Amino acid sequence: MTAKNIPVPPATPQMWLLAVFLSLPIALLPIARSFMLPLGMLAILGLFMLVGLLRHRQQFNTEDKALQVLPRVFLFIWLPMLVSWPDAEVPEQVQKVASLYPLYALMALAVVILLRATAASRQLAILGSWIVGVWAFDGVAQTLLGIDMFNIPLDREGVVAGHASGFFTNPNKYGFYMGMFAAMPLFTMYLCGVNRLTHILVSTLVTAGVLVGAARGGWIMYAWALIPYLYLVYIKPAKRPIIPMLVLPLLLVAMFAITLQFSAGVQERVKRSMAASQELTYESLNTASSGRVDIYLAAWNMVKANPVNGIGVDSYEQRFRAYLPEQANIPDSVTVPHAHQVILEVWSGAGTLGLFGFLLAWAAMWRLWKQALPEQRKLALPFIIPLAVLWWPINTHRGFYPSELAVLTLFMLALSIAALTQARVQTK
Repeated sequence: MTAKNIPVPPATPQMWLLAVFLSLPIALLPIARSFMLPLGMLAILGLFMLVGLLRHRQQFNTEDKALQVLPRVFLFIWLPMLVSWPDAEVPEQVQKVASLYPLYALMALAVVILLRATAASRQLAILGSWIVGVWAFDGVAQTLLGIDMFNIPLDREGVVAGHASGFFTNPNKYGFYMGMFAAMPLFTMYLCGVNRLTHILVSTLVTAGVLVGAARGGWIMYAWALIPYLYLVYIKPAKRPIIPMLVLPLLLVAMFAITLQFSAGVQERVKRSMAASQELTYESLNTASSGRVDIYLAAWNMVKANPVNGIGVDSYEQRFRAYLPEQANIPDSVTVPHAHQVILEVWSGAGTLGLFGFLLAWAAMWRLWKQALPEQRKLALPFIIPLAVLWWPINTHRGFYPSELAVLTLFMLALSIAALTQARVQTK
């Protein structure tokens, strides 16, 4: 029996209760590392679930795609980390990172089993969308009024001038997380079949929230999420697709121009990026990219020196100066925590084995996506698009291996797998 002919039950209080609990990691992201608390509780629950699965392995459904794909993707990422450990340049750092990953896997296991049991993915997508909508509203208000709804000023200590930070306790994370999670409200609207006016109003608010964050990585992630959204909502249903294909880019340019007038952070980003267009030199490109050329070349030098298993995962910060090119201009007082590019970070940290494992993880998720029913794919979009843009090869911000992004990666992976294999699909 397929998802198409299984009757969809009405939403129950249990569904909403589980959705509230699973939305807590997203809701708590602005408050330091408090989001780890509910994820830690899920890891403990996942341990008991794993013991239960092993005790009843004789009755275990070996054809369950969710419980096939989740461990495979985890191992594709984790095993190269272990291989990089024996001759790592900073072995204690690799040991610290690799030892935490099994806990993240237990958390992911609990998420998959709970969501599969309650079919609460749709409710979770709705709650997550409201949370991201609040972030967007708060950031836009902070930019326009100079202060947000919690009386947090736009310019304060520890914040890049003019960059909206909302109520994030680590202010410079607002733009990144807005760019990553902005896909959730967009594709939840598509999932729920809302009217065109709601699409326009919410997508405008979310786009403005991403722009005022003035984070290059956030902009890049959101741009990749926006393309399939615009296609599914405006271009594909249109009788004359050429009209939205011409109008939508103009509207986006106009919105960017308006944001440019009000956001000093966006003005600063554009000014810095334009520096490279005047003279294509190493120095101008490096300045325009906030030192990325130096950072990328250091990562590439790590790859060349350790091509098989890398220098050890999450060791870039401790070792990058030894691999900087001669013309590098990074002050001694400045530290670089990671390679600022997904492929280079995985490749330099875990070598070619790590890169191969990363590509296998992509392939496993792609295969699951192709095997899923249309209703399951639609249900998974609010979760799998943020994961895809986070894993996208040109993503330029945040590390792949540090605990914060690592646990969020497996959390979004679990949400995606649960939705793609959910038996009872409710799309409207």
